[in-house]
Amino acid sequence: MLPEIATAARCYAVGDAFLTRLVGDFTEADWAVRDASGHDPRWLVGHLATYRNRVAAALGLPVETAPWEALFLRGTSPRDLPADLDIGAVAAAFHAAQAAMAAAWEGVTRETLAKPVGRTLPDGTTDVAGLVGFLAWHEAYHLGQLGIFRRLAGKPGAI
Repeated sequence: MLPEIATAARCYAVGDAFLTRLVGDFTEADWAVRDASGHDPRWLVGHLATYRNRVAAALGLPVETAPWEALFLRGTSPRDLPADLDIGAVAAAFHAAQAAMAAAWEGVTRETLAKPVGRTLPDGTTDVAGLVGFLAWHEAYHLGQLGIFRRLAGKPGAI
């Protein structure tokens, strides 16, 4: 594995295991907990799954876009989520993206990492290597939010 993506690959693997620890025991009521800004854990899990698929696609992996992904893009709201959203299927997509990425890390080339992503990311990077790194940080940020939702739901910490 190329050293420039090794840390991010490890972060994605830890995040994959952590998601289950954070929300694996959530009840229907736990999924409905909202913070003061109106966010909820369902939106966060969908947002994470959507952006994991973006990382996999940037690495050149075959990714099937799920119809629910548009509900979790930046600027969307949990209020827009359908009540019958299958959060289990969304979480399964998160884990499936991890399985695909884990199988591909060893074959990722510097040429792939140097490809432009077509925009400047919030950290200033513009290539696939930057996307892989930035979205690993982004995922950790949102996993931390899920930890807070876990506490708001009255559950013990996941660490």
